[in-house]
Amino acid sequence: MIHLTINGQRFECPRERVSVEWLLEQVGSRTKDAELVREDTGETWCAPSTEVELREGDRFEVKAHRDPTAREPGIHYTVNGEPQVTTKAPMALEEILRVAGADAAIDLGQLESYYLDNVRTAERYEHLDDDVPIVDCDQFVALYAGPTPVA
Repeated sequence: MIHLTINGQRFECPRERVSVEWLLEQVGSRTKDAELVREDTGETWCAPSTEVELREGDRFEVKAHRDPTAREPGIHYTVNGEPQVTTKAPMALEEILRVAGADAAIDLGQLESYYLDNVRTAERYEHLDDDVPIVDCDQFVALYAGPTPVA
């Protein structure tokens, strides 16, 4: 039995993997109105069928989608915490890095020195021509792996 907390309410779950929809239903929320956030990591889920791997003592918060009527159509994701939107998936790693650019602290002159990790799937993409699958609410971290100048 996994013990978890959602919006301060305690729950028990007999399974280690459950859908976002099931977790939201526990506190009376619907997936079209809310997203689920793991408090210790900031991981965010909004697709109802996405499976969440539970850990003992997990703490979640349910947040309302930011004004759903103002939400731009397309696939919403983040790179280094910066919101991005696309209508195209998959995208090449190079395109993801270029689009995110300086807002996500990416040096466009050093793209070949970056790799991209998907927080949700733990997949890593290292080559600029790699096709990166993207689904709504994905969170990516672009990391620089090149040489660092020394003074």
